[in-house]
Amino acid sequence: MPVPENIQAALLPKVLKFSPEISSKAKVRMLIVYDNNSINSKDEFIKELGNSMIIRAVLKDELEKNILGFDVVYFMPSIKDESVLCKKYKVLSVTGIAQYVEKGKISIGFGIQNNKPKILINLTSLEQEGQSLSSDILRISKIFK
Repeated sequence: MPVPENIQAALLPKVLKFSPEISSKAKVRMLIVYDNNSINSKDEFIKELGNSMIIRAVLKDELEKNILGFDVVYFMPSIKDESVLCKKYKVLSVTGIAQYVEKGKISIGFGIQNNKPKILINLTSLEQEGQSLSSDILRISKIFK
């Protein structure tokens, strides 16, 4: 995970404000999907998010039975194939792994460009999830199709 959890946790609530589907919610509900290899990263990410959102963490095998009622699903490292469920249930997918966004598995991610965090957006994945973002955030992001 090239972008540290604390930076992702600071950026994510700001990025979500540019989503008309999510910004209108009083409190954003986020599901964090992890496995045994990402328990520590998950715990650090949750700690850094603080109370900015309603958060629930589930193992990847539990995603489908828990996804309904959530606005965002955040995928920890090594978990990407389950992101098809976000497209099925029209829930925004987010990750800290740039390659998942580049390949169209996940809609929003964070990477490093010129030693600075960069927002990554895959427009095809975003559309498949029934989501959109304002042009203001698209202008400052790296876009994939």
